Amino acid sequence: MAAELIYQEGFNDDGEAATPKRYTTTGRFTSEVPHDPGLVASSGDQVGPVYWAHRSEVSIVGVYGPTPERRALLAWDAAIQEEDVSPQFWTLFDATIHWLLRGKASATVLISADSTSAQSLADRLATRGHTVVDDDISIPDSAVVADLIIKTPNNLGTPGRFARTGKPLLTFSALDHDDLLVSTIGATATFEAGNGTVVDAAHPAAGGLTGSFPVATGSYTWQLVGDNLPGGAITVATLSRSIPPTAASLADVDAMIAGSKPSDRSEETVDTLDFSDASPGDWFWDYPVPGGATGVWGLQARGQIQVTANGTYSFALGMDDGARLRIDRDGNGFSEADNVIVEDAAGGHRARYGTVQLNTGTYPFEVVAFNSGGGGSLELSVSTETGAPDTSPISSGTWELLGETSGNVRLQGAITAASYVPTGDAETVTVPLLVLLNGPEDSPAGSVYGGGAFTGYEGTGFFAGAALNKFDSDGSGTTKTLTLPPVNVAGKENVRVTFAAAATFLDFETDDFLDLWIDPNNSGNFSQLVRFTAPSGNDKYFDDRLTNPSNPTQLGLAFKDVTYPIPQGATDLVIQIRAFTTWFNEIVAFDDIRITAGDQLRIGSIALAQDTVTITWTGAGRLQSAPDVNGPFSDVAGASSPHAVQVSAAERRYYRLVQ
Repeated sequence: MAAELIYQEGFNDDGEAATPKRYTTTGRFTSEVPHDPGLVASSGDQVGPVYWAHRSEVSIVGVYGPTPERRALLAWDAAIQEEDVSPQFWTLFDATIHWLLRGKASATVLISADSTSAQSLADRLATRGHTVVDDDISIPDSAVVADLIIKTPNNLGTPGRFARTGKPLLTFSALDHDDLLVSTIGATATFEAGNGTVVDAAHPAAGGLTGSFPVATGSYTWQLVGDNLPGGAITVATLSRSIPPTAASLADVDAMIAGSKPSDRSEETVDTLDFSDASPGDWFWDYPVPGGATGVWGLQARGQIQVTANGTYSFALGMDDGARLRIDRDGNGFSEADNVIVEDAAGGHRARYGTVQLNTGTYPFEVVAFNSGGGGSLELSVSTETGAPDTSPISSGTWELLGETSGNVRLQGAITAASYVPTGDAETVTVPLLVLLNGPEDSPAGSVYGGGAFTGYEGTGFFAGAALNKFDSDGSGTTKTLTLPPVNVAGKENVRVTFAAAATFLDFETDDFLDLWIDPNNSGNFSQLVRFTAPSGNDKYFDDRLTNPSNPTQLGLAFKDVTYPIPQGATDLVIQIRAFTTWFNEIVAFDDIRITAGDQLRIGSIALAQDTVTITWTGAGRLQSAPDVNGPFSDVAGASSPHAVQVSAAERRYYRLVQ
């Protein structure tokens, strides 16, 4: 059947202002810095635009890219006493302050919140002739009188304060690094530090130190630098720490199961999949982990499910920390191709969802889980709903614990569960001790983490939102929406929706989302088709693994197309975008929504002959071009397959095919 483009909204201008309206919104709003505190909550921390609006209404969709001044990230703990600090560390610290201040003596250093939250550092600054003052959050960050700012974990609830201030800043507030735009969120960990090591002795902030040196004696709760840093970040020194044997990833558990990582194994048989190690979940059975393992463990649970009717079924893993569900649909043993749900990250108990097509029969399943410390849990639930993905809360009434199911998917026989407690020697790892970001006038100039504008959109515009729970102009609650008019798809086969999506990648939580919901028959009953959200509390980017677990798309600043099938039987299809974010740097955007039917777009070939490139494709594809790889892209007028492109040495253009 030939492909057909049924509907398209490109957001190249404001469709809500058109006559007739091409879409309607709830919660539409824009606010630029400085925000009115009567309209925008936490206005002082929103150091970028706040909006649910068309691109044309906002100064920038993205995070301002250049650093406003020099920045330093330090691994530290405010409880470290001056007498426990080595002379070599003070040499490093003094040189870093000298670099941040560009050599200025007798400077005024503001500590947020106050000197007691960085006492040993404050005392050192005073002995070096600087004046230390406490922060006053009643004064706007742009108006404070200081030559240097030190940001501590005790920040009086102002995590983003000073993020865009044009003054040098040093931070050891791990949980605020993302809001300060200097790295992803850093971890906190209690340990006795090993030696520091200078890795960039030529940098002035190294203070002439070379090689390894002691940092501080005693066990402390260190505020660590985030795992991901801006491009051009300079690591001046690192810190070693010893980590006892752990189960901190699915790979750790796989290695223990395979025998390549030492562990103690215990096995038990259970009739429901519900384990709890001081972390209660959604169900009440709460079996102890086999062997009584607590704190740090891996777990493998295997059994069989019986399916009594063909259909698309939703599963949910409740977990603390991470877990993976595999169903052996092809009967050739467990592999990555059998993944239904994968959550390879630490975090408190939460549900993760996956959907799979199953025919009548019996299927082996495997759940692998890990807990890296503290309480842990594992539960496997099956939805009583079929068809569209079910991502409702486990307590919603549509879910049953495997082993107590009454629907078309049931446990057959018992579940064999084995725990693995890691053993062996401790591991020494290296983490950053001191990281620097250049200022805007340095060479090369510095950049913030996640900085830059959104790119790669179709045409001249798109729709976007930031800090969506910081305003509520119409009483619609924190979720903002955009709804398209009904589209007649009655009698069409292989109906699909494709849209381009983008999002920042440094500060999202698991309750933030960018969704696409559908009402197949314009009945007023919507169901979720697509969900982009943070994979875990530790992963700050967006992907759609909850609704597309087998091949998730991770979003960034450049728009990416995603395509989802519409359930059969749709007639007057209504599409609604729903979004929720919490801070100025939590930005989502969407563009170029298309509804197609028939054959899916497939690239046939790309052939080069002298100065001509010929592109062929099948399906409902549109050829677009742009002068830059990041767009904006526009349709090539009249292009159809095959299409010949003349190569010109004088002009470089980029081409792409879109559904």
